[in-house]
Amino acid sequence: MLLLRRTQTKMNLLYPIRRLPTLCENVGAKKSLHKTPSSWRRGFSVSCRKSSLQPEEAEAVGELRMRAWQTTGYDGVDGLLLGSVRVPPILLPRDVLVRVQAASVNPIDTAIINGYGGEVLNMMRTLGRLEQGILDDNQMEFPLTAGRDFAGEVVSVGQDVKSLAVSDRVFGVVSPQRQGSHAEFVTTAASNVCLMPNNINAEEAASVPYAALTAWSAVMVTGMLTPDAAPRSKVLLLGASGGVGTIICQLLSSWGAQVVGLCSSDALDLVTSLGVEALDYREPTTKDMLIAEGGFDLVINATGEDDLDYMKALKPWKGCSYITLSPPLLRNIDSMGLAAGLFKSARQVLCRNATSLSEGRAYKWAFYMPNPWALNQLAKMLASQRIRPVIDKIFPFTEAPEAYRYVIDGHARGKTVLSLSK
Repeated sequence: MLLLRRTQTKMNLLYPIRRLPTLCENVGAKKSLHKTPSSWRRGFSVSCRKSSLQPEEAEAVGELRMRAWQTTGYDGVDGLLLGSVRVPPILLPRDVLVRVQAASVNPIDTAIINGYGGEVLNMMRTLGRLEQGILDDNQMEFPLTAGRDFAGEVVSVGQDVKSLAVSDRVFGVVSPQRQGSHAEFVTTAASNVCLMPNNINAEEAASVPYAALTAWSAVMVTGMLTPDAAPRSKVLLLGASGGVGTIICQLLSSWGAQVVGLCSSDALDLVTSLGVEALDYREPTTKDMLIAEGGFDLVINATGEDDLDYMKALKPWKGCSYITLSPPLLRNIDSMGLAAGLFKSARQVLCRNATSLSEGRAYKWAFYMPNPWALNQLAKMLASQRIRPVIDKIFPFTEAPEAYRYVIDGHARGKTVLSLSK
């Protein structure tokens, strides 16, 4: 802890931070922020425009407290505890500190608190600490705060941040190796944040970034389907009513693609309202009918479970692809280590493609990818109402464990969101 404190002070000397010294005067260096919301907000937003915080003042900010949902072990939802922790300081010149007004609960959050991706995330944390100049081998894995996306208000910016200012209403994502957004404050790279459209509220904005960037990655990066090619394309989407699925539906329909979305019967109206043809995947004839008709350029599976039968619905020998959003890569590395996990994953992809490529079809994995340009494009689509947030349920921040359990139960109709204003 002493080494971390000295390193934080050293980094603040290297990277001055544009924010208000009088925050500590308004709140008190050890006072809990959530107890005085109006006074600290006024102090922060007004005086950040006037002066830079000196190193000793930056250290004082690190003593300010906030509430955060954390786990001290991979114990699942039962291990989540709401505690008082330090507000994270800005240690990198391109970072921002955001007061969180809402954050969504993604399936990845429920997996991470059970240890999913722990091996890779610890490697990424180590690299991040080296970037901050921290050379000790303590990976600081726990306590762990989950949460990958958020919406809120900028309260502080690093010295090199030019695109954002204090008091900006923003939404964005947090890199998986960082402490997450299920807290009252979060730090993230400014490139992972953009201005919130004026026509949506914080809860709606928080529901979009992680799911939308995952959808963008599946369609544009892995699927190589562009807006220009979309009107000539036919896409089959499994899991159309989930958080990622509802975004893919709107993205492709706004580009003019022909989309068939599979969901359960109680979600048919929702999926239809997103501009696609909706079919009940539980109907015994649905799969056989789609395979018999065929003619799909792209099959995207956003259900979390592979169903390779649908590969037969792709056009043969046309460069068509089956894309899954639940690759086993991180699970393999968790169970086998880096080298063996990578080898097993590569072998699985090759085996899957051995048969499909012989029929002129490809099997691919898609992942969430940070993409500042895509995030800004999605913000424009939200502003123009070409896509809209689809929220299943909003929970108060104090009921985060119930929100996690709701996501784990499955069959979501859009996104589950935590609101810090409720």
